[in-house]
Amino acid sequence: MYPTAPAPTALASLPAAPPKLSGRDAEVEQVLSALRPQNGSPRQNMGPSGASAIAGSAAEGFVPPVLVTSVAGLAGVGKTALAVACGHSAVEAGWFSGSLFIDLHGYDESPVQPGQALEAFLRALGIDATGIPPTAEERAALYRSALEDRADQGQRLLIVADNAASADQVRLLLPGSSRHQVLITSRHTLPTINARLLDLAVLSPEAAVALLQHALQSADPTDQRARGATDGIEELAALCGYLPLALHISAALLILDPDQTFAELAADLAAALSRLSLLDDGERAVRASFDLSYRRLPPDHAELFRLLSLNPGPDIGLEAVAVLADRPVPAVRSMLRALVQAHLVASVNRRWSMHDLVREYATELAHDTGQAAAIDASRGPWEAAEPHVRACGRLLEYYATTALAASAHLTAGARSAAAGGFADQDEALAWLDRERVNLTSSVAVAAAIQHQEIAVQLPVILYDYLLWRGYFDDLIAVTTIACGVAHQAGAVAAEAGAWNNCGIALTEASRFEEAVLAHRRAADLFASVDDDNERGKALNGLGSALRESGNPADALKIYEEALAIQRACEDLKEQAAVLNNLSLNHQALENVEGACAAAEEAASLFRQLGDTTNESKALCTAAFALQASGQPKEAQAFCERAIEAASRTVASPLDEAAVLLTCTELLTDLTPQQKISYLLQAQAACERANAQDLYAHTLAALGRAWITAGDWDQGAVHLTDAATMLDDLGLADEAADIWELLALLQS
Repeated sequence: MYPTAPAPTALASLPAAPPKLSGRDAEVEQVLSALRPQNGSPRQNMGPSGASAIAGSAAEGFVPPVLVTSVAGLAGVGKTALAVACGHSAVEAGWFSGSLFIDLHGYDESPVQPGQALEAFLRALGIDATGIPPTAEERAALYRSALEDRADQGQRLLIVADNAASADQVRLLLPGSSRHQVLITSRHTLPTINARLLDLAVLSPEAAVALLQHALQSADPTDQRARGATDGIEELAALCGYLPLALHISAALLILDPDQTFAELAADLAAALSRLSLLDDGERAVRASFDLSYRRLPPDHAELFRLLSLNPGPDIGLEAVAVLADRPVPAVRSMLRALVQAHLVASVNRRWSMHDLVREYATELAHDTGQAAAIDASRGPWEAAEPHVRACGRLLEYYATTALAASAHLTAGARSAAAGGFADQDEALAWLDRERVNLTSSVAVAAAIQHQEIAVQLPVILYDYLLWRGYFDDLIAVTTIACGVAHQAGAVAAEAGAWNNCGIALTEASRFEEAVLAHRRAADLFASVDDDNERGKALNGLGSALRESGNPADALKIYEEALAIQRACEDLKEQAAVLNNLSLNHQALENVEGACAAAEEAASLFRQLGDTTNESKALCTAAFALQASGQPKEAQAFCERAIEAASRTVASPLDEAAVLLTCTELLTDLTPQQKISYLLQAQAACERANAQDLYAHTLAALGRAWITAGDWDQGAVHLTDAATMLDDLGLADEAADIWELLALLQS
């Protein structure tokens, strides 16, 4: 008889370390700091029970040692690679005598059960199979005892539990003391196991590019695609969402096709109906990885996950999610928390978003379940469509209704109103700013699902806000969509209004030729429905586009026609609007007398109407005309009246800034401190209006005012900021004048 051989041990079971971790230096340090022994050996720091022997653990600056470190993140983000790399580094540093590793396959159809994992670990610890008890609890007790025996012998083990789906799957794998440590990876954040938690994000753009280059160089050091010119590599990394799995698959596809360039693969991904279909190298697939996470969702969570892909913009607020899901806010909050824990949704500042590849996956699921966000035109109105389309319609109506309430605060006198649940103008503006992308994107979505009312009306609702903030490109985009939808529906008046608003936005964006065409189209459409008043408004806009494009003579005829129409309609407000523009046009034609007369009449009409905002603008127009006619005292008097009118109420911060800046230029009797005070008000108004060019000019005026006041340091700071901003805006000539002034000041 020969003695029975001892059972073998497997205490170096970590898989091979990845050759390189791109862009993970901070995360590696976070994990290693949790694994690093505290001031000497574990036996010195820990009592037999594993409790800390250091008194006053709550003392300032003390970070207690941890038993468990849990790395969580989106599928394919590189959790296993990080854990394995850190495990090897910790073992090689001598912090551990060995390691245990198991892949729990937590998201597979047949995940590893705790009892199975314990059996594998007991075998690795040298326990004979005949000595392993049958139940999971008994195995856990033996496992903890075996680990304590190892610790008593001076051995410290790192236990890596990869791909856990829940705390229950790993709880029995935890040692009985902190003389060993556990490193867990999961797609879920595991807050209930007293672990040091690390959520792993996607790579930075630079790290993603480095990963692609390194992968190609590792496969073939002579591969020229990873050297020198790398056109398209940044776009490819972005199309992969900076997700390591997608990047590795893209690298594999390039390795398999040595003739394909980064730019060509990027073009294929950009043009693909589904990037997820292309991100598959035969062994790994992004879609399959997401499938594993999705399959674990309860039905109501899965439905919300699909619904979230219908939001028009990149993120969504809680109230909007509740409308989309047609559920109470508390229920939605709970489901969102679960989706965040599963790393299928991200939450920042009480707003929820999806990684772009995850969103594409959720959108595909909506289509695959027969509940797509687009409908067949043969099905009739959007109300008769699939549930997901009706959910989208609910969300669009919520955005439109709330935007209407918020926009009501932008008109004069709305500061004190509490319309639509908004306490004041600031709160309404904050909501509009948060939701701007959702609101503007909603117009295109409404057109796609044939919700014609929203597609046509939402641009009208957003008109004041987008002009207020200076988002002219957004206004052009939404009004252009409205023009097409209204035309298709045969809504002539609505189409005409959309063209007119589009023309105004095009003029503000200095796209004058297009603005002329838009206003002519609007005027013709209004004429076809015999709406003279609205046709007069369109002609007023046409005159402005012609004047701004350098054709004041042509503009004059148009303004005169518009004024005649509004006089016939007895519309005092529109008469005043035309007269103000007519004054500017007379100035362009050097007709000072005509300019003064038109501006004074405009100001008088606005004052009669109680419209102090436009009254102040008209007074400024008159002041310019008077200054040009050699009447500076009269011009200053008009400026003082303009400032007084602006101080009473100004609906638009852009108008307020323009009035203040204009008046500080014309009021020569102001003291430097008075001028600085007005300009600081203009600066604040520019910030509210998002008016970058006007802001730069205000900074330049402030710089000169500070210098006049004797504060050269403040002057230089403001002038430098102004010149830098003008350079950034492409106004190089104006910036050069300020740089030259600064050089003179410093000489």
